[in-house]
Amino acid sequence: MWLWFRVNNKKVVIGGQTMDVIKSYKDLCEEIEIWKERIKAYKVEIEALKKLAKFEGPSDISAIDYTRPSVSTSGQLGFEDALIRIQKIESHIELHKDTIERLERSKENLEERIEQLEGLDKRVIYKRDVEEKKLYEIADELGFSEIYIKKISARNPRE
Repeated sequence: MWLWFRVNNKKVVIGGQTMDVIKSYKDLCEEIEIWKERIKAYKVEIEALKKLAKFEGPSDISAIDYTRPSVSTSGQLGFEDALIRIQKIESHIELHKDTIERLERSKENLEERIEQLEGLDKRVIYKRDVEEKKLYEIADELGFSEIYIKKISARNPRE
């Protein structure tokens, strides 16, 4: 029986090639991390906008130094402009969080299906590529010799 579902408009087939499923899983994990990094970048941008718009209020007043040349430009952003930009960024962050949540659900779905894979080769590939375990750990966990697990791993090279 062939099961399939979509992850980010890519068709993932379960029951076909195990390596394709594991590669799809790893791609999905990388995509989730990219979305999380985008959120971090947005948060940094919000903090920069707050500083430019002086959301914390004016800085301390100090004496005027007449020995330095006068500079008329200020690196300040208008309060209303900053507020509008921050609201747009926050809406992007919410959209990104929704996307991450959807991808996490797809990841969990794919993990469940991968765990249902049968056969020693598939279990070794799963533990090696998805769980990122060392071959000696896999051998201990599955109750086989490390040499035997190495042979299975060699039969199924990483893509």
